[in-house]
Amino acid sequence: MVTSRRTVRGLVAIALAIGLVVAACGSSSSTLNVPGLGGGNNGGGNNGGGGNSLTAGLSSNLDKLDSYKFTESIAGSSTGTAASPGDSGSFLISGTVINKGTKAIEINDLGVLFIDIGNQEWTSFDGTNWTGPTATDTSMTDLLPGNDYGTWFDTNATNFTVAGNETKNGIPCVHYKGNSSLGALAGVAGVSANFQADLWVAVTGNYPVSGVYGYTASAGGQGGSFGFNFDITNVNDPANQVTAPANAVAIPT
Repeated sequence: MVTSRRTVRGLVAIALAIGLVVAACGSSSSTLNVPGLGGGNNGGGNNGGGGNSLTAGLSSNLDKLDSYKFTESIAGSSTGTAASPGDSGSFLISGTVINKGTKAIEINDLGVLFIDIGNQEWTSFDGTNWTGPTATDTSMTDLLPGNDYGTWFDTNATNFTVAGNETKNGIPCVHYKGNSSLGALAGVAGVSANFQADLWVAVTGNYPVSGVYGYTASAGGQGGSFGFNFDITNVNDPANQVTAPANAVAIPT
């Protein structure tokens, strides 16, 4: 069930992105190279938190944390007014991940709630009435930030360099900034585009803390955004808990 939901979510995002491109280009014959959807370089370079270039694969370090909370969004919207690349969030997901002890995940995916604890899963459409438990859908991890991180940041890792040291979400980080070559859309005739590619990596633990990769564009009175952003918070907070819902109704077999 989760796999099909992500597939639909991805198809809608691509369709919205294509719609934005068509609206922005109008009658132009220019070909757009949408950043982050292939054609990038795989990162070599140095580890996050040191050196000058970004290393691919840092999202795997999230699995080494005891626990954390997250929010992420994939923007794919077309409106009369453009917003910032990190704005909107046509697809918004948030949740809590417990890695230490029994693996547990609680996710709010577009208003549908899921709780996975060990090999059991519960589902709710309103946060009050739950069904389950059923066998855990292992593809639930596809909804975590680390899954989409690779598409947007790992693919273009060598195009990110250190911008400085900053605190992000209360965590000391190295700030990486994408170079201007990632914002190819800005060069399309008749299109006013605002591109942003920023990533913050924890100095201790080398895990991604926050990232924005995307753009907004406007042309002919039409505007829209496309991209990905995420935030990791409450790292190793003892208050992070995922518990089974009480009074869940079993699904008939």
